Amino acid sequence: MEKKVVFVLFALLLGGTAKGQRILDRCTLAIEMDRLGVPRQDLAAWVFIADILSSYQTHAISPTNADGTRNYGLFQLSNKYWCKSTDIFSSNHCKISCDSLLTDNIKASVDCAVLVKNMEGWTPWQEAYNKFASLEAKMTSVEDCFEVRMTNDTIRATSRMTLTEQRDCLNFVDYKPEFEF
Repeated sequence: MEKKVVFVLFALLLGGTAKGQRILDRCTLAIEMDRLGVPRQDLAAWVFIADILSSYQTHAISPTNADGTRNYGLFQLSNKYWCKSTDIFSSNHCKISCDSLLTDNIKASVDCAVLVKNMEGWTPWQEAYNKFASLEAKMTSVEDCFEVRMTNDTIRATSRMTLTEQRDCLNFVDYKPEFEF
């Protein structure tokens, strides 16, 4: 019994958070959104909004608002307009359940957020977007998430490679998302 408890605790430590409770960082979010086809010029705004509204937590749910609505996921999408919950009637423009915005796989959240932006602009996130827009671009950029950095180990390894192998190595991005899209 004791071994089982130790194993479960160890597995939880290795695995991070429970299913549906993923907490991202700014670069992981930027890279995954880029891979999902979100325009690079919008990534800094999305990352800033996710930081302000959900602290990069996929499982974030707001307290109930005065009108009985709640906001879900990384981008705090309202169950009044964008997703279907059991709490209230919803227009459900994204045609998804609000629970699907709370999963470890961020594709549904990103797809819905992009749909919202295409329909409404940044208006649903106006307060957070205004904060983003008021900061200097350098403070909110995510370009550093996409830079290839040479480490001493990489330099030593590439010095033993042919020029073709070095070029192939430098063109390869070694980031692997936790989920396939």
